[in-house]
Amino acid sequence: MMARRRNDADALAASPTLALAILAVFLAFCARSASAVGSTPHSAFSYKDSDPDGPSKWATLQKDWAICDSGTEQSPIDVAKVEVSKDLGPLENTYKAGAATVQNRGHDFMLNWKEGNGKLTLNGKEYTLLQVHWHAPSEHTVNGTRFDAEMHMVHEDAAKEKAVVSVLFSTKAGKPSKLLGDLVPYFEKLTGKQNATEEVKDPVDPAAMIDKASGYYRYEGSLTTPPCKEGVIWTILSKVSDASAEQIDALKSEDKTEEPNSRPTQKINSRVIRYYEGGDKESTAAPGPRRAGPS
Repeated sequence: MMARRRNDADALAASPTLALAILAVFLAFCARSASAVGSTPHSAFSYKDSDPDGPSKWATLQKDWAICDSGTEQSPIDVAKVEVSKDLGPLENTYKAGAATVQNRGHDFMLNWKEGNGKLTLNGKEYTLLQVHWHAPSEHTVNGTRFDAEMHMVHEDAAKEKAVVSVLFSTKAGKPSKLLGDLVPYFEKLTGKQNATEEVKDPVDPAAMIDKASGYYRYEGSLTTPPCKEGVIWTILSKVSDASAEQIDALKSEDKTEEPNSRPTQKINSRVIRYYEGGDKESTAAPGPRRAGPS
């Protein structure tokens, strides 16, 4: 065995081309892994607009980020005028509880499942749940109202197209969130430790993150971080989830004086926001003026 290892090492030393090829394969694998969760290194940009790498400058930082400024279907947006759609229905998913980890990405915390998770079906296509992360305050607004936090459940189909389910959080009722309550100890342990990861003790079930009785808003948008890629299907639950002020404060991944990690709302342009009323008419983020469906 030792002789074989020496032979392998000698072969690599004698063949720079082979070594470079292996390195290229390794880097490509890493790139695919990063792309799979839609994770641009958070050290590459800022959320503070006065910074040279703030939101209004994202398009100038890298060539493939130009769409952050030139795109016509950017996210987040303000949900105001909506169209009731009779062809929309309850969200279909095959989520399951599984072993997960929490990572401090710098600007936020990200929840990942070790062996992936179930799927979300939209328009007959299946999207695999990749990861969950949080923004505080919310990125999307409803009739101009910004909420205390927003959770993004990021999915991807076989063609690498993204679909995101968004859940808004409010501290108005003063009630804590069980989901956030279970994760706060991990957030607190990772605060200030960029790129550090902790294993979650108990299996995490993403099905518990979605209220099946909730209505939702649906529109075509983009990633809300660079490279701001468009073609993302957004589903924003209209039922607002409760959370305590302490839980929202725990979402700050660097320290308690951290700047908000929310991109400003973008122009809606000619897009239509469709609305599914759901089965729960209470505790919702009220939609704006509605046009009659179906769409």
